[in-house]
Amino acid sequence: MSLQAFAFESVAPRAARPLARTFIAALFLAIVLVLFSVSSGVLWNLGINYNGVTGAIPSKIHPATYLAFATLGLLMLARRNPASFFVTLVTKHPGTLAFLLATLLVGGIIVLDGRKGIATIFDTYLLAIIVALIAAEMETRDFTRAEKLIHVLLAANALLGLAEYALNTRVFPFRFDGVALEWDYRSNALLGHPLENAQITGLYIMVLLAGGGASMPKSLRPAAILLQLAALVPFGGRTALLLTVAMAALWMVPRVLQVLRGARLSLPVFAAIAALVPLLTLGVGLIAASGFFDVIMDRFDDDGGSAKARVEMFAIFNQLSAHDIFIGASSDVIDSLRTSRGLEQGIENPVIRLLLYQGVVFTTFLIAGFTLFLIEIARRLRPGYGMAMIFFLVIISSYESIANKTVGLAQFVVLLLVMFPKARKI
Repeated sequence: MSLQAFAFESVAPRAARPLARTFIAALFLAIVLVLFSVSSGVLWNLGINYNGVTGAIPSKIHPATYLAFATLGLLMLARRNPASFFVTLVTKHPGTLAFLLATLLVGGIIVLDGRKGIATIFDTYLLAIIVALIAAEMETRDFTRAEKLIHVLLAANALLGLAEYALNTRVFPFRFDGVALEWDYRSNALLGHPLENAQITGLYIMVLLAGGGASMPKSLRPAAILLQLAALVPFGGRTALLLTVAMAALWMVPRVLQVLRGARLSLPVFAAIAALVPLLTLGVGLIAASGFFDVIMDRFDDDGGSAKARVEMFAIFNQLSAHDIFIGASSDVIDSLRTSRGLEQGIENPVIRLLLYQGVVFTTFLIAGFTLFLIEIARRLRPGYGMAMIFFLVIISSYESIANKTVGLAQFVVLLLVMFPKARKI
């Protein structure tokens, strides 16, 4: 063997050993479980002040992030040649590498300049990157197990949200430094903040409509979709609810036209439609009469200052110098300007928040890396993911979302990779 061939073989990508790969697949399933069931409210009940200012710094990082880092470390060590992991990252995952480098750049600036947002680097960006890398090592059967778990968890989340609304209670209320937001009557369920609940619920509906999740029987899909639609109401996400209804209506248009043009329907489908339409109409009327939709109507009457925030957030730029706009201003200065304009609850757009806190230069790097990352994720999926991708991009633009600490990006990546996987066997 030539020296050149030996050198190439020494760094060529080699998969993990079978036993180690099975263990890593189990850890991936554990990551999915924690991602879709452990919110800040659950952590508070466990004695961890995840969302607050007080408490130890390690407590501000989500358990799923710790588990993902540990799994990635084991994945690298399990390879016959651990260095081959970096070769694979460069050659097979350039989009992920670009997002990783941009994330590390912004993280370095945050640390060196004393800015806020280091937890965002870990929970929002690095967690999504790591789960994407781990998922690249999974087989189709591993995704099938994770898919079934997600179906169960999101059904439980919807049922818990509906139960919280019906009983006027919160099992795991959203808190900040231990103080529950008593004025917010929206359901929290397993996923925590109502906006995050609405985001994942609407995203899951898009996945089901588009045929994602091959292990769910077609006969169960209508019931699963109706359950999630019902849960969107107590979660109170106006944008998510309207966007879900609008996209679902657009999805139905070509199918209705096919029926009107004479497309055949099987007798069971025709009988189900004939029975369900009047029952659903009657059911919606009775539910509306009972006041079920009051929570969402109240959000339209009083949006908690969201509309004002969308106007005031642009006015902050008028008080910043050119240097602050391009390189980023002091976090304390931005916080003071936000408070003076009544924006304590948040800035209603992720790009605007990034520009204010990190500046144009570093935000540009981050957005470019994020775009390449999404393109790479899309290339790993079978057809059908488009509705979910569009829904996610629209919904995250309506609040701080991925510009703040959240596991929502990682949940989105897992949903797409698990529900629309290309068949593969390692």
